[in-house]
Amino acid sequence: MRKMRRSDRATTAEKAWEILEKAEYMTLSMMGAEGVPYGVTLSFARVGESLYFHCANEGYKLDSLRKNPAVCVNAVYQQRTKAEEFTVAFESAVAFGKAFEATEQAEKETGLLAICKKYAPENTGAAAYIAQYPQVSVWRIDVSELSGKIHDWVNSSSSSTR
Repeated sequence: MRKMRRSDRATTAEKAWEILEKAEYMTLSMMGAEGVPYGVTLSFARVGESLYFHCANEGYKLDSLRKNPAVCVNAVYQQRTKAEEFTVAFESAVAFGKAFEATEQAEKETGLLAICKKYAPENTGAAAYIAQYPQVSVWRIDVSELSGKIHDWVNSSSSSTR
């Protein structure tokens, strides 16, 4: 496990998973296909201890993941600025793992159903239909390391948790 500088703000793994579930988007970071760092913001959903996202079936992101599947994910939930104290309250999670393309139809449907439940619960029936599109790629990130951090001056007894 990587050492967190502000360990007083560290969460449990269970809370870090909750933060990931509540976050609207994640930033996926990887080594780009040309050997330079690359990051992209994506919608995603959790299934067990994995994260799923979907995209087109070609492009720089996929070239990069196919060359080197090691990734880092960052997600932030409930960010609030307190300008007069030069601080920001937030809940965040960082996950490390490897990305794998879902090649079986059943797994593509599982990933897309989770994404539909999160972003469009009224349209979950579309997941199986969308999974059949040849231009849709579904990817799973198997999380091997997870941490979370909370800085919450709103719920603390003082105006800041520093």
